[in-house]
Amino acid sequence: MRIYVLFVLVVISLFLISCNHKLTEPIQLPFNVESFNLKILPYDSLWGVSNSIVPLDEEYPSDPEGVPPFLNSYDSTYYYHPVLIAQKGLNYINSYILTQDIRYMLRVEGWINKLIDISFEINGSLYFPYNFNIHPHGCYQDTLFAPWFSGMAQGQVLQLLVRLFYVTENYEYLQLADKVFQSFRNLSKENYPWIAFVDGDGYYWIEEYPLPEPDHTLNGFIFAILGLYEYWLATKDPEVKLYIDAALTTLYVKLPLFRNPGGISYYCLKHHHQSAQYHILHINLLKYLYRITGETFFLEFADSLYTDYH
Repeated sequence: MRIYVLFVLVVISLFLISCNHKLTEPIQLPFNVESFNLKILPYDSLWGVSNSIVPLDEEYPSDPEGVPPFLNSYDSTYYYHPVLIAQKGLNYINSYILTQDIRYMLRVEGWINKLIDISFEINGSLYFPYNFNIHPHGCYQDTLFAPWFSGMAQGQVLQLLVRLFYVTENYEYLQLADKVFQSFRNLSKENYPWIAFVDGDGYYWIEEYPLPEPDHTLNGFIFAILGLYEYWLATKDPEVKLYIDAALTTLYVKLPLFRNPGGISYYCLKHHHQSAQYHILHINLLKYLYRITGETFFLEFADSLYTDYH
């Protein structure tokens, strides 16, 4: 029997109070890391939370179980897309909190169950596959062959699991989140699958597209950090914070490489692909990093990108 928290204030308070869940003891980590003063944001200040309610009768492609698939333009075939499902799930959880209509949660539970059904559990880590080939930015020499796994997807599903835990108070979701977090700890590109690694200078990267020669996609890296941040809010595990700190340290040093002064920022460092849409997203993500860290560097860099192009 499903039991749900029926009052929004209870959900918000849960984001303010640690559940004292602890995954592991702190360990010595093999990467550059500076400590950041992470803020504890209330639920209504978290990324993507809004007053918008998704209509329950909205039309979207779905499989017989009601799970939204993704139409791959390369082969005109529908596949399950972990980021698409996670983002839709986050919107539906937000709508549930605003309306208390249980139908939103029933759909989200069906979607997360599908993600778990198709997942791979390898060495204690839970991975969510893309079961279609992809050529980032049309670069066929950089093809990722199915099944492949994405740091952005791992972070977004982690975020979804944490919010499901807060709304339902079902610790099974937090236990699943523990397994997703483990994927951020596998730092060897020799151990397939991998979504994070340490470069030759000792910086920790989370890769949206884990290519043999990583492309360092900026938005996917930051979305992964947001998932880790909400997982840290739930657990207060010092090791989780170390991984967040390591990722933020990398951004603190490497962000200038993404800037194209006077123009649109780079989507990734390998291909120098540019997108006006993602440039604006970079600005908003960096402003959010300022909110969770208080580091003016992120706000100032966002302002520089805005000055370059808006």
